[in-house]
Amino acid sequence: MVRFFCNFAVLLAFTRSDLGAATVTVDGTGNRPLLLAIFGPPVPVGSSVMVGYFAGLTDDQIIGDQANPALLDSKFIPFGLGGLVGRGTAVPPAPEVAGRFVFDTTATVGQPSPPIPPFIPPTAPNDDQIYIWAFDSGSSAIAAAHQAIVTIDTSLATPEQITQWTWPTTDDPTSFDSLRTISLDDPLKILVGGSNSDAVFMVAIPEPAPWALFGFGMIGLLVLRRVAASGSTRRRRAM
Repeated sequence: MVRFFCNFAVLLAFTRSDLGAATVTVDGTGNRPLLLAIFGPPVPVGSSVMVGYFAGLTDDQIIGDQANPALLDSKFIPFGLGGLVGRGTAVPPAPEVAGRFVFDTTATVGQPSPPIPPFIPPTAPNDDQIYIWAFDSGSSAIAAAHQAIVTIDTSLATPEQITQWTWPTTDDPTSFDSLRTISLDDPLKILVGGSNSDAVFMVAIPEPAPWALFGFGMIGLLVLRRVAASGSTRRRRAM
């Protein structure tokens, strides 16, 4: 057992110092758990908690596109692999805790160092702020029924909190600029979802509007009619 922990420590030291990487620690174990709705229940263990930003989308556009998780997913630039609800909340064989999590997500911000994934820095209209995108699916947002998207509220946060919610700028593990720690207890700007003093909560992903479904149906009918007409024309020419 002692040899195992020694080897594990050496591996961690090699990963952080020799390969070089930046790390964002995401803490959801404080005063505010993550709930499915304003009155609960807690978000299930295994749900996704992603860290990144939405390329090319302003905050208002993110809010406006919340009913289109496929679009948001296509725009999302992750920082590392993210984490899952329940991670870091228990030592096996004890069960992980729903609505709670603490994890590190790691990426390179300078020279890529495989197998650590590289991070694509944001450009206008995006700034350097970190976003958390959480949804009740362990696979993708497209398969989810609830979601929340939050970032730091710069009007309420301290200068130190604002710094923590900006992207790391170096892979040097000896530099504070390679490490960030963010928490659900920080003053949050809620783009999708909600919060109060007791919790941060998701909201249901809206169904497509009826007019949108009608529009998709009409497009499908037009395509089928054009295909049928084209086939009829080819048959007449063959005769």
